[in-house]
Amino acid sequence: MVTLLLIAASMLVGILEQLRERRRLLAMLVAVGTRPGTLSWSVLWQTAVPVLIGLALAVVFGLGLGVVLLRMVQAPVVIAWPVVGLSTALGAAVVLLVTGLSLPVLRRLTRPDGIRTE
Repeated sequence: MVTLLLIAASMLVGILEQLRERRRLLAMLVAVGTRPGTLSWSVLWQTAVPVLIGLALAVVFGLGLGVVLLRMVQAPVVIAWPVVGLSTALGAAVVLLVTGLSLPVLRRLTRPDGIRTE
């Protein structure tokens, strides 16, 4: 759980930095008519796609490596699907949490005053 919280914190910092770097672009997109909901979905997909790919790879290679190691020591191969499902669901929940926490910043950055330059 602590590892997932650290991953979530790291993802949140990364997303917030990306949003801050794209502040002017995001404000311009809203100014020309892009719906804020569309930008919210783009942040979700920007976070979700790499995590879903990572989760899929982790499940496949983790189970494969576990099966190989259990066969090497001649132990019975038993996969605890509830544990695998719970771990995957927690990873997906982290994506939703990070996206939800980044939405207020996205809304603030897409205000019209974000177009101004200093």
